Amino acid sequence: FAPVAKLHTVRVILSLAVNLEWELWQMDVKNAFLQGELEEEVYMTPPPGLEDKVTPGKVLRLRKAIYGLKQSPRAWYQKLSLTLLDRGFNRSEADHTLFTLTSQAGIVVILIYVDDIIISGN
Repeated sequence: FAPVAKLHTVRVILSLAVNLEWELWQMDVKNAFLQGELEEEVYMTPPPGLEDKVTPGKVLRLRKAIYGLKQSPRAWYQKLSLTLLDRGFNRSEADHTLFTLTSQAGIVVILIYVDDIIISGN
């Protein structure tokens, strides 16, 4: 599973954006679950159309997450959060889906709900 934003965190971010006249963006990350790296070995039978290209009785080892795996949402969250942390964002202790980046120029707030993201700031 992937952590999801708490409802009160969403409300606080939207309230800040309205009251402080911050711009507000929403995005949906396409193919998000295909971006994550698997931490453990996962094997699968060949999908339809590929059975004849694999020796009978053999299985395939997955190197990346795919849709349908219970690990995929978590792998996506880990990949995204590490990317944000590497770029200087701080993760909230109260809600691990909230990331902030502050500088003299202002603040950027990113809130993650699985593969949907709210971005705001001044």
